[in-house]
Amino acid sequence: MKKHKEKIKIGIVIGVFSVVIIACLISIFSQMYTEYRENESFKNLTEIVTEESTGNDTEKEQFINPNLLKVSDCGNGVQEESLMYSSTYFQPHSVSDLLSMNSECFGWISIAGTNINYPVMHTQSNPQKYLNKNFYGEYSYSGTPFMDSRCSADSTNLIIYGHHMNNGTMFADLCNYTDYSYFTEHPTVVLETKDGVFAYSVFSIMRVKSDDEWYKFLKTDLEKTYEKWVSYAKSKSLYNTEITPVYGHQILTLSTCYGYNQDDRILVLAVRN
Repeated sequence: MKKHKEKIKIGIVIGVFSVVIIACLISIFSQMYTEYRENESFKNLTEIVTEESTGNDTEKEQFINPNLLKVSDCGNGVQEESLMYSSTYFQPHSVSDLLSMNSECFGWISIAGTNINYPVMHTQSNPQKYLNKNFYGEYSYSGTPFMDSRCSADSTNLIIYGHHMNNGTMFADLCNYTDYSYFTEHPTVVLETKDGVFAYSVFSIMRVKSDDEWYKFLKTDLEKTYEKWVSYAKSKSLYNTEITPVYGHQILTLSTCYGYNQDDRILVLAVRN
């Protein structure tokens, strides 16, 4: 009789454990399917707004960046500025079509060779509206990259947020910039807006907390203040990119979660060429 009761108890434990495992698996696969479906929605949007090929074999346009300033230390302690020339390849998108579909769209952001290829939203009256909404304003676990509500097109520092999804979509690839070789292979961010196409060169990679001082830097008309913030970013960078922004050049900040602590962030900072 005693052994029979023990078998019943063991059976109940096994049954409960099995139910928990099945529930967890269902939850995991459900989330995976949701992320997959949301990613497919972005792919469909990309196809809609991607402009026709210009005739290049790669079906990408070449963007020349002649104004990137590289500052290096000289033997006499004086810094010299020298022009750096580079080419950026990107797939152009129709911002006018995006705006016609959703007037809250600021533009399109992309980094060649990564999964980052998304519209950017901007809602000043509702700062985190697209934290969990897709481009069409419907609920979305992945959300849509969005610009800080305090920013405007002429801000000194444009801050754009995006989720770090487990399937590698949205801004997850930003975490790869902790590796210097990844930076050298993906040095340029392209932002397309109604005002034109702009290339930004990555100059600092920072691991910070969600309340880091950098998030307070939005706009300045003072050269010394600009240089102070640039110095702050360079000092906290994980490695030296050998690129130092010069006053008058707009900065772009891409922010996403990093690691398992909900307050940890990775910031990829780039300067407009």
